[in-house]
Order: sequence, then C-alpha cells, then structure tokens
Amino acid sequence: MGKYDVVKDFDWTSVPRGSGLRKRAPRVWVKSFKIKSNEALNRFKNYMQVLAITDAKSFYDKMYGDVSEPEDDFNFPFFGDNVRSFSNTYGDTFQSAFLNAADSVARNAIELGGTAASVMGIDNIQATSDIIRSDLSVENKLLNLKTMVGQANGDPGSYIETPKMYQYEQSDGPLTVSFVLSNTINSDWKKNYELVKKLQVINRPFRKNSIAMEPPRIYQVKVPGHRFIRWASCSNFELNLLGTKREIDGIIVPEGFQVTMSFTSLTTEVSNFMDDV
Repeated sequence: MGKYDVVKDFDWTSVPRGSGLRKRAPRVWVKSFKIKSNEALNRFKNYMQVLAITDAKSFYDKMYGDVSEPEDDFNFPFFGDNVRSFSNTYGDTFQSAFLNAADSVARNAIELGGTAASVMGIDNIQATSDIIRSDLSVENKLLNLKTMVGQANGDPGSYIETPKMYQYEQSDGPLTVSFVLSNTINSDWKKNYELVKKLQVINRPFRKNSIAMEPPRIYQVKVPGHRFIRWASCSNFELNLLGTKREIDGIIVPEGFQVTMSFTSLTTEVSNFMDDV
C-alpha cells in the first residue's frame, strides 16, 4: 500500500515542491480498493444479507467493504470545470407495474391451463390454452383500460392523465480528472513513469493463472466541498505523450505525460453523500 501525493511531490506545475502555494491547489482525493475475488463471489451470492434494514451509511459501506481491501491512496490536482452532472427521470411506474402484473397473471393462467389439460388427457393442449386466454381476456381488458373509460364518456378525444413517478436509477455522470507530469523541470522522469505505469496496472484486470483473474481496482473519490463518490470504477483512462520524445533505457520518454481518468459511481449517488464532501 502506497501514498502518492501528486499535488505535493510531483512536477505537475512549475511551482517548486514544498512551496506553500501548492497547499492551496485544488485537489481530488482518491482511495483505491482491491477486490478479493473469492470473497467477492461468496459475497454476491449472499447479497440479500446486504438488504437487511440498516442505516444508509452502513448499507453503502458494506456494499463492497466486506470484499475489498484498502490499497494505494492518491492526491491528484483538480482543475476540471464539470464537477457533477445528473438527470432525473419520471415515468408511469404504477401503470407499467399494473399492466406487467396483469400480463404475468394471464401467462401463468395459460400455463396452468395447459398443465391441467395434460393431466386430464386432453390432446390439444395449445387449443385448450387458447380457450383459457379467450375466457380470461384479462390482459386485453387491462391494456385497453384507458380507451374503454374514454369511450364510456362518449368523447372519442378523452385522455386519462396519470401521475408520473420518480424512477430510481443511476444517472450520475463521471468525474474526469486530468493533469500533466513534466519530465523536464527536475528531470525526474523515472518517478513520473512509475506512477503512470502503476495507474495503468491497477486499472486493468490481472490474470493470476489460466482460470483466475482479479478485477481492476475500485475507488472512493472526494472533491472537497463538492462531490463524494463512495464506490467508483475507472471507466476511462487515457495517457498521452506530450512534446518532444526520446528513448531512454528502452523507454520512450516525452517532455510530459498527460493522464486523464474518469471515475463513474458504482452506486446511486444519494443526497446523503453531500454530508461527506
């Protein structure tokens, strides 16, 4: 487990290391966690244990906490403009659920009818199922409920307005972090190279043997005062080589490395998280 304080110890700016000006630089705190594959498999098999009624913080902490181990901590400079983006969706939740339930009832009745016909020795099971469907006609009646009510009023232009309900879904946009590591200010390219190499390693799966693989790291991300993501993945990673390039010890070394990472929440970012920013 390591700590990488890029804001303080790396050449991402011409301001000298150790200068007090760096303390006021905007930053994003990123803690990485390594998923323990075997325990994760068992944990997800028994996921219903997580659904036991508990407080919100404990629920999110345990979602990956029981199957992950704390690893490296990072402190990246943050100069992005977009801190958060999300959307809210409202839909005909109750109506959809009602009609889907009715459709399920109709299908189950048809299946039961077919089974009954088989038990009674009736050869044409499909025909029997069709009769049951026509007798039930529940599905069609429910699907045409709005039309029937409109016609009852004698007004072919009638429309029943139904309230739209909030859809619980993950709609939070990723948080993008981008910074440049200079290889010319202090000629400390090896230190920069080891960091960008490590970031690539931990954000790719690792094959342990012919059948076992470890997933990439997951993260806890905090933009002080603005955003807190309890569990996130690196959904996008980019490494660009800037400026003039030369080969040193078999490695292409540019004037600078530009690192761009996007962190996407693995859970719904509830408003409770604003208490932790």
